[in-house]
Amino acid sequence: MPASGPDGQVAIVTGASSGIGRATCVALARTGARIVAVGRDAGRLAATAALVREAGGAPPLVLALDVRCEADMQQMSARTLQHFGRIDTLVHAAGILRAPGATLRMLSQLPVEEWDAVVDINLRGTFLANRAVLPAMIAARRGDIVNLSSRSGRAGIAFDAPYCASKFGVIGLSEAIADEVRHHGVRVQVLAPGKFDTEVLQQTGPLPQPGGIPPPERVADAIVWMLSMPADARLLNPVIEPTRQPGGAGWTHGRGDAVAQARMRSSHKESDMDTSSSSAARDLRGKVVVVTGGSGGIGLATARASAALGAAVVVADLDAARVAAVAAEVEQAGAAGCLGVAIDVRREEDHERLVKATLERFGRIDALIVCAGILRKRGTPPKVLVDVSTDEWDDVIAINLKGVFLSNRAVLPTMIAQRSGTIINLSSVQGLQGRAYDGPYCASKFGVIGLSQAVADEVRTYGVKVQALMPAAVATPMWEQNLPAPMPGDAIPPERVADLIVFMLLQPEDTMIVGPVIAPLGARKRKAAAKPAQ
Repeated sequence: MPASGPDGQVAIVTGASSGIGRATCVALARTGARIVAVGRDAGRLAATAALVREAGGAPPLVLALDVRCEADMQQMSARTLQHFGRIDTLVHAAGILRAPGATLRMLSQLPVEEWDAVVDINLRGTFLANRAVLPAMIAARRGDIVNLSSRSGRAGIAFDAPYCASKFGVIGLSEAIADEVRHHGVRVQVLAPGKFDTEVLQQTGPLPQPGGIPPPERVADAIVWMLSMPADARLLNPVIEPTRQPGGAGWTHGRGDAVAQARMRSSHKESDMDTSSSSAARDLRGKVVVVTGGSGGIGLATARASAALGAAVVVADLDAARVAAVAAEVEQAGAAGCLGVAIDVRREEDHERLVKATLERFGRIDALIVCAGILRKRGTPPKVLVDVSTDEWDDVIAINLKGVFLSNRAVLPTMIAQRSGTIINLSSVQGLQGRAYDGPYCASKFGVIGLSQAVADEVRTYGVKVQALMPAAVATPMWEQNLPAPMPGDAIPPERVADLIVFMLLQPEDTMIVGPVIAPLGARKRKAAAKPAQ
């Protein structure tokens, strides 16, 4: 897991009187951070302060202030500096769904007052709070800001136009600020929660709510992890949302389930692994993690990170000698057993053999991490599309996209029978925005995201999570295929991506991280600039 963290840091949390803000105060206090709790209701802030003390934190600085008021936000910064002498972190969680007393309305019927009430708190408040703390952070050449957007900041929903507009705006504002201050040693990130059990749900009016909605502490845990990332990387617009409860029919109802259950009954376990799933997992003991592309780059880093947390690890890759050597190394790193299987991800029978060997050795499959991939056919340079041969196209698509399909399909019957499992498919930032001269790669990585979302929708009712992860510039051997273009100086090590993968694996059954992009702090613009000291 990340080596740095909020321990001893001074953290301002707005919206601290309830919900995600209150949970974040408590979670950060447990790490040793000193808390500044900001909200409008002094009585409710006092309750938050009591919870912080109960969690073992130092008594927080409590400030009853309004994020809509410029003078209040300037006072927030001034009083924090006066009390603690520094501002290390801002978590801006203040927000509302609708104006008090407002109901569901079409935009054509929306009073201006209701628009202003939502946008002033959600968007103007974000601007004022960020602007208030930035001078101190820039002067210190260090700082972390996490602004809370929403799932509705990524996809609009009917009858809540002000909320969606404000939350889309929070993402745009955060990205703009991030680009302005990254060379000053300040990191700005934004997190988009889905539906969690907060007071915002009480503002949804007559709409019925499903049972089993996770608590705000799940979001607070994600915020703490984002703040704990090493200073050379950040997450771009991740979504954290509930998963649906297991149960119900799906594509394997009947034969698929029977086949998978028969496989598991006939398998020979190496050990009696714990099959329970903890809602507060701190390690991967009792879990079996399969990593394709596991002998190098992100795959190798993920195998090592999983082993260090006690998982049984299966390393799959093309080179048999290399796979055997890595499996031996990973087992020494603390894995509860390690199996190496040489496969060609383009071959259906190789995936079947991988699953069979894993079940015979360990009796279950808890996670599949699909890291196998290429930038382009070996030995070929970047090309405009009209010069790409069909062989070059077929090679990239077969490994990067068909290989994902085959690996996912191979493990799903087992996971469905278990009613649990996590699949993480590695895409790329080039799966979100195309890049000239690499049409096949971009097509394959866009395809991985679409495939992952489709499969996730098919199997979520079985308790199986399927997620895509989009790394940006990572220092792996794949960069050799870009020569003579050099590796960017700010490329992050593959261990950063592995840390995020492990965090995704440790999420409780009721939540998942959706669509995370992990990138160097300066990934969007790599101008020559001295890396600020942290």
